[in-house]
This record gives sequence, structure tokens and C-alpha cells, in this order.
Amino acid sequence: MSASRELEGRVALVTGASSGMGRREADLLAEAGATVILADIIDADGEAAAQALVAAGLRARYCHLDVSSPADWAAAAADIGAREGRVDILVCNAGANGSAAPDVLSSDLLDKLIAINLRGTFLAVQTMRPLMGKGASIVTIGSICAKVGTPGVHMAYHATKGAIVAFTKAAAAELGPNGIRVNCINPGVMPPMRDRRGASHGTRDKLIERIPLRRTGEWDDVANVVVFLATDKAAYISGADIPVDGGFLAT
Repeated sequence: MSASRELEGRVALVTGASSGMGRREADLLAEAGATVILADIIDADGEAAAQALVAAGLRARYCHLDVSSPADWAAAAADIGAREGRVDILVCNAGANGSAAPDVLSSDLLDKLIAINLRGTFLAVQTMRPLMGKGASIVTIGSICAKVGTPGVHMAYHATKGAIVAFTKAAAAELGPNGIRVNCINPGVMPPMRDRRGASHGTRDKLIERIPLRRTGEWDDVANVVVFLATDKAAYISGADIPVDGGFLAT
């Protein structure tokens, strides 16, 4: 558990927090002292994740939230407003992956990817903004797919992640005068390692060969940057899109 309590007294909302990267973001934010609201649609896992944090002596609770639903966002905003009264840290982590599509030009996933990745991020900022004040931090999650084409990943996934980067910069410009910082993290190759045909050691090895640090990322590699961006150490960082990719984009 982290010895630092830099986020003591702050309230954080993390979407897609019942497992994987979102759960680790919630864990580390709670360890840094924040009261964390874990939001997701996988209720059993989300409740268990929140209860594990509470059992460890940290402050957390679970909230059911479909990020593509304006009604769910309105309900979450009303609930947080009544119970916590504010949001100091908003992590727009929830997202749909486009790597399982047998045809990267099919329209089957198009609406889903736009609804969850792009609309979900927009609705998060739109509904939580009234609860955020000076010094608040918003972190969006893009992808290296926002910067480069990746074979085997749905083209709409690339488009939504690119749009999130652009949205982040626009939000930083718009909300900056109110003292709200907005930054985007672009993760590289993260677990689970799957291409559209499923897990493959050959695919994994080829990807690692393209990463200067010669390893895939871990959830903590991203979660630690989320925590940093939420602290006062990042007080003059806004509008950035930060690669966490082992140097992949540099090559």
C-alpha cells in the first residue's frame, strides 16, 4: 500500500473500474487517500472491488453506471452530489475494444464503439462538470491507436480514440479558466494480449519486438500516471496526451 496520501480528502470517480486497468486506477487512487467511486456495469465484480478497498481501511463505494446512457450519468451525478457533494478527480477509463472484429471495416461494432468510447467520455465531462471546482483533474484514456494504424483492430476504435485525444485538448482549453485540468493517457500494448483471432504467443513476440523497452505494459504503468495527474505535482499540466507505451510511438 502506498505510503503517500497526496489525495487525502479528494473524491474520485473511475469508470470501468470493476476489473483490469480501471480497478488498478481505483486501487491506487484510494491508496493515495482519495474517496473512490468505482463505476461499471459489471455489478458483482465492482461491488467486490469496492468492498476489498473498504476491508483494507480505504474509502470506496460502487456505483452502477453504463457510460453510454445519459440517464445513468444523470442518476450518478445526482447521487454523488447528494452523498459526496463534489468530484475532484474524474477518470474516463471505460471503453470498448475493437480487436475482436473479424472484419475491421464492418459496421457491427461502429455504434457500440462510438457510444462507449466517445459518447461515454463526453457524457462524463458534461454531467460531472457542475460538481468539479478549481484544482479538479480529468483524465481520459486514449490509445496508441489514436496515433498510428494497427492492423487487426477495428477502424472505428482508432477513430474514437483519436477523437478522445482531440476532445481532451478542447476540454482543457474550455475548462482551464475554471481551474480544471484535462489530460489524456495513451496506453500501449497492455494485458490481455489478444488479436482478433485470440491470444497468440507469435503476435505477442512480434509486438514486443517493436517496443523499445521490450515488454508489454502492466496496469500499474497507466494507473501510476493517473494518480500523478490527479495530484498537485501535475498542477501545470493540462491538454497533454501522454504515451504510456514503452517507447512504441517513438519508433
